[in-house]
Amino acid sequence: MARRNLLSRHELERLFLLRTDHFSIVRNCTLPTEDLDAIGKRRGGVNRLGVAVHLVLPRRSGLGLRTNSDIPIPQAILSYLAAQLCVSPDIFEHYGQRPQTQTDHSAAAANILGLHPFTRTDVAYAIDLACRTAMLSDRGETIALSLMDSLRADRFILPPPDTLERSGLAGRARARKLAAAEIVAELDDATLASLDALLVGDPALDITPLAWLRDMPGSPSAKNMNALLTRLKHLRQLGIDPGISLATTGFRFSQFMREGGVAPPFLLADYFRNRRRATLAAAVVALEVKLADAAILMFERLIGGLFARAKRGRNDGISKPHHPSAN
Repeated sequence: MARRNLLSRHELERLFLLRTDHFSIVRNCTLPTEDLDAIGKRRGGVNRLGVAVHLVLPRRSGLGLRTNSDIPIPQAILSYLAAQLCVSPDIFEHYGQRPQTQTDHSAAAANILGLHPFTRTDVAYAIDLACRTAMLSDRGETIALSLMDSLRADRFILPPPDTLERSGLAGRARARKLAAAEIVAELDDATLASLDALLVGDPALDITPLAWLRDMPGSPSAKNMNALLTRLKHLRQLGIDPGISLATTGFRFSQFMREGGVAPPFLLADYFRNRRRATLAAAVVALEVKLADAAILMFERLIGGLFARAKRGRNDGISKPHHPSAN
């Protein structure tokens, strides 16, 4: 199965690719005296250039240097740094052959910058940060940006884009599960059983109750008005308080409402239990509003039809000529 992505290719490039115009390079990659002093303590041009990149990247993008990253260091940036160190930019391809060297340089650069590296033990924290944002938005770029800003505020050197993306995906999945659990926690066992029954075929209806509730008649007639009221009564007997929408964030509840309004019963039946019940609860709240509005609209149309027929009858009576009797 193909891995899901939080960000599109275009979003990845917008968030992580370094700008290479001359003004941006000069502004962000000019090494101050204290950096040059720290770099000068390293042996060999390769190591000096590597440390320079370790110092520049976190300041510019927040990311640390990963020699195996899918996002390479632009040649224009390497050339500008190399020129300041009086070395060839081509030697950078030999940097990082010893992983320990790169680790040591990363730690030294982090100490100079007053930052701390992002490690495996910090992944759980990143997922928690992503979850907080995902309670308010499902957009991958929004989640990723918020995660990056929060980690920068906590003085982290950002992990590779792949780690950020995986943390964002895990955080979004956790937010969906958390929101479902918050909604279900507000419902008693009897209500939950009634929700589950909405997906079980009813022989009297010849379809599932959920499909029957969604099938609202539209043309105004006494029969259809009664059908709407019967559906509305059935929904209200489920006993779901519309205030349940306050159990979680407005965004998450609206997501369940939208999903519950279009997902077919057979698909809802395959959801894991909390997600299914939360989606059905939100669908019931939305359906109750929709049925009530439909009933009011049909009532207005029926009353309007009665007035129109009465008016036509009166006009017909007025327009008929009066013939006096022959006597």
